[in-house]
Amino acid sequence: MHTSSADLVRRLLPLLVLLTISVVAPSAAAQERPLVVIDAGHGGADPGAIGPAGTREKDVTLSIARELASLLRASPHLEVRMTRDRDTLVALRDRPLLANRWRGAATRAGRPALFISIHANAHRDPGARGTETYFLSEARTDEARRVAAMENAAQEYEPERPADHVLGFILNDLRQNLYLRDSSDWAAIVQARLAATQVAPDRGVKQAGFVVLQGAFMPAVLVEVAFISNRSEEALLSDPAAQRRVARELAAAVREFMEKIGNRE
Repeated sequence: MHTSSADLVRRLLPLLVLLTISVVAPSAAAQERPLVVIDAGHGGADPGAIGPAGTREKDVTLSIARELASLLRASPHLEVRMTRDRDTLVALRDRPLLANRWRGAATRAGRPALFISIHANAHRDPGARGTETYFLSEARTDEARRVAAMENAAQEYEPERPADHVLGFILNDLRQNLYLRDSSDWAAIVQARLAATQVAPDRGVKQAGFVVLQGAFMPAVLVEVAFISNRSEEALLSDPAAQRRVARELAAAVREFMEKIGNRE
């Protein structure tokens, strides 16, 4: 007898839910050091957006990511990982998979973990300015869809890969929905800290379907630090002092959210 994909999903949904719960269940391993995964956007053959003066997004994001990692590694209480620490291409879908692997198997999933992907925005309008933070959910505005499409276009530099199996996709979706509220809260803390840098005007917290956030089984955000297409913001993005200022506030956001998680337990 032929079984359709829909029938198979209906039959296995209870099992999928149980598997999802087991992945996020607290364990004794929650006492391990909290994990922070820092993702420098683009890299290698993918330069990302390029500013009027030739500044490449991939270089800016790597500089800020390295500075952030250095600040966080000063604390012995955190484990810090970077999806890339040099100018190399890492597929968008592989970045959250790396984060999950570093967090550990289901028996270790109780420990706190965060994922942050660092980017620089771009727009046809050279006057567009500002900083914004995204979490993964359905986009509510055309602008959010535009930004997601721009960042997701990095997939054109990646080798083709088979489509995700329907059951794997549903399981990932179920797991990730458990982190939706925390991702929203994490985004709000990051955005408040970024606004404090005054590197760029505050454009607020938004949501959209970024591939690089899909499948991260932890609170995950994508940061657009400023518009590299804007000459004044491009100059700030390429300024080491401004990069350090951004990294310091992002490090403060990590500590604030980790403290919030600790107080909730």
